[in-house]
Amino acid sequence: MSKAIDNLNKRVDTFAADVANERPLIGISANRKDGMSCINEPYFRSVLLAGGAPVLISVFTDIEALTAVVETLDGLIFSGGGDIDASYLDEDPLPELDCVDPLRDEYDLTLLRLAFNRRIPILGVCRGHQLINVAFGGSLYQDIKTQYGAVLNHSQDEPRECPTHTVEITMPDSRLSKIFAGIKHLNVNSLHHQAVHSVAPGFIETAVASDGINEAIEHPEYQIISIQWHPEQMADKGGDEAQLKLFRYLVGEAATFKRIKAIHSRIISLDSHVDTPLFFSSGYDLGKRNVLNVEPAVVGQKGAEKIDYAVKVDVPKMREGLCDAICMVAYRPQGELTDEASQKAVNEAIEIVKSIKLQIKRNEAVAAQAVTAEDVRRNKADGKKSVLIGIENGYAIGKDINNLALFERMGVVYITLSHNGDNDICDAAVQSNCTHNGLSAFGREIVLEMNRLGIMIDLSHTSEKTSFDVLEISAKPVIASHSSCKALCDHPRNISDHLMKAIAAKGGVIQVCLYDRFLRPEGRATVQDLVDHIDYVVNTVGIDYVGIGSDFDGCDDSAGLRGINEFPCITAELLRRGYSEPAIAKIWGGNFLRVMEHNTPLAIKNPSHYNPEK
Repeated sequence: MSKAIDNLNKRVDTFAADVANERPLIGISANRKDGMSCINEPYFRSVLLAGGAPVLISVFTDIEALTAVVETLDGLIFSGGGDIDASYLDEDPLPELDCVDPLRDEYDLTLLRLAFNRRIPILGVCRGHQLINVAFGGSLYQDIKTQYGAVLNHSQDEPRECPTHTVEITMPDSRLSKIFAGIKHLNVNSLHHQAVHSVAPGFIETAVASDGINEAIEHPEYQIISIQWHPEQMADKGGDEAQLKLFRYLVGEAATFKRIKAIHSRIISLDSHVDTPLFFSSGYDLGKRNVLNVEPAVVGQKGAEKIDYAVKVDVPKMREGLCDAICMVAYRPQGELTDEASQKAVNEAIEIVKSIKLQIKRNEAVAAQAVTAEDVRRNKADGKKSVLIGIENGYAIGKDINNLALFERMGVVYITLSHNGDNDICDAAVQSNCTHNGLSAFGREIVLEMNRLGIMIDLSHTSEKTSFDVLEISAKPVIASHSSCKALCDHPRNISDHLMKAIAAKGGVIQVCLYDRFLRPEGRATVQDLVDHIDYVVNTVGIDYVGIGSDFDGCDDSAGLRGINEFPCITAELLRRGYSEPAIAKIWGGNFLRVMEHNTPLAIKNPSHYNPEK
């Protein structure tokens, strides 16, 4: 072995990385030239200077392999390069279109979608800026000169590290403005003849050139920012500290995302209420990423023709969202209280529970039913997602209290006592005629029997009087599986301070719901609004009594989230507000699991009692 190799080996073998400050992994999309995946080195050096660990992602389009790559990343840069094919603009190509590479377009767009689905922080540069805009529904000028007639020459001949013109930062409260600490006019260097025309829906324009050409966009909620100029050369060769701030911003966000992944690897994250069984009849498969053709009424829309609906919960989305467990509910709407209608509701609920169990059975390689907190923990250790089963609306119990034992034997872990409208058990929060002035006599028997069987009592949807009646006689802590705070959003489905304190006093938990109309009176809620409600519960009764129940697939608008795959952004907001990992662990499932442990199913006391096949 040569002396040079020996010295190098010693340097490597004796190096000790600072684990506490481990660099986040920043992927860089590759350019293609003469059949090679390549990139200008200043991209790498800028990431290194900013504290990240750069890695070039070779150009290929195998989605499974790209998925494996993306899941290792903490941040992603889309680099500059050739033109974007006009077919992605639904336009015919202009003669001026040049250097089109269909393979790179497909690669970049696939990579972007995979990263976006996981909420990985993203920075777009030049072509990457245009790519992001097109991918999210914006348009481009194929050629600035022929379609816009710009005053500036946007394809500069000067060395890339030399500033050649200025851009104006137009949004004072934008991330871009904060990155550059209030600088309004920024020296840059550009090399492009395509440009953003109309900004993609949901994004905002944050900078323009002096001739009006767009120079930057960002998304107010997603960690996506893109710029038209080239900061990497100026940050590296030019030593421009201002341009380096862009890379420091990305590396900082990537470090947060890395921390989120680490936290979720150690905790149990559980969503206590999803209505996904509503879509089983449309061809849903728990183990696949589902986009189903459904009747508009199923998702609360009007119209005669079927529509495509991206189901918000399935195992692939749970993986992307770092979610370990879900409570799928067998929901039955409130109907007539006749013997015949009540028995029909019982039969239908039984069939839905069976269908949930069948979904789990068909996907037993990736999912397993859980009936206890220990099941949830064991399933995570085994690499499987947990599915717990609940029933939404005690109407499904019918008029025979013995049906509770039937559901408990099937592994049902909680029952929501009512839905919208009074039933034989109690009065509801919505569409109530105060039939019983709270719990009925039958309802009191139901509460005591649920306690005996170890089925958790869910107070979401019940009237406040019903809830207090339950708390008066229940020997076990209860849950509100998907309700938010009435003090912040005065909706009858939400929990008052008085009731919140009573639930907490009994050791229960309030699972904050993501539904817009439960978070903000005017709707259009954000993750920040959701965490405001979490903050409120914590400040009112403490960290031990709050959790998250999304109501995904039961409501359309959910705090700006498209599905369970976007749960990391909730953790990101909790971290921004100073929540510690132990506190986050309680919010994401620890508190709910504690209540489960206080409601030990009878089947656990007598294992022969439980029949998982029924």
